[in-house]
Amino acid sequence: MRTTIILLLILASFSGFSAKPATIAQFVQFSASDSLMIWEKLNIQCDPKINDLLRQQVDQCKKSGTMSGFRLQIYFGSGENAHNQAIRMKTDFLSSYPDVKTYLFFKSPDFIVRVGNFRTKSEALKMQKSLLYKFPNAFIVADEIVFPELLNITSIN
Repeated sequence: MRTTIILLLILASFSGFSAKPATIAQFVQFSASDSLMIWEKLNIQCDPKINDLLRQQVDQCKKSGTMSGFRLQIYFGSGENAHNQAIRMKTDFLSSYPDVKTYLFFKSPDFIVRVGNFRTKSEALKMQKSLLYKFPNAFIVADEIVFPELLNITSIN
């Protein structure tokens, strides 16, 4: 009797090890397009209305071409010379960081210069720390950002 129980435990442990590689193989097979609707592939018990809300959010983001994110605001001003100062701040920033997108807005009566498209606040904070010397008044603001470019990651065999 003892030997059969021990034998069953040993067989059960081997079957547990064999299930793990199949799970990893399934995970590797997901493509970039699958990651957008990943919640549909997971076995999560929830109200179907939640899936509908998630789908609506994805559709809304696709229509507008934007998503919630963060930017750094490096200038905010109004007055006679505000437009010229905003342009000067934008060109100063672009001369130091030509790869970072800059945006010049006019919200009456203010001119605003914001930079970057950061998905997380921590990404914006890293950039803010690097700008501290040249733009000490830069601060993080929540904004609608354009979709970042996705990296195409390939697996190594």
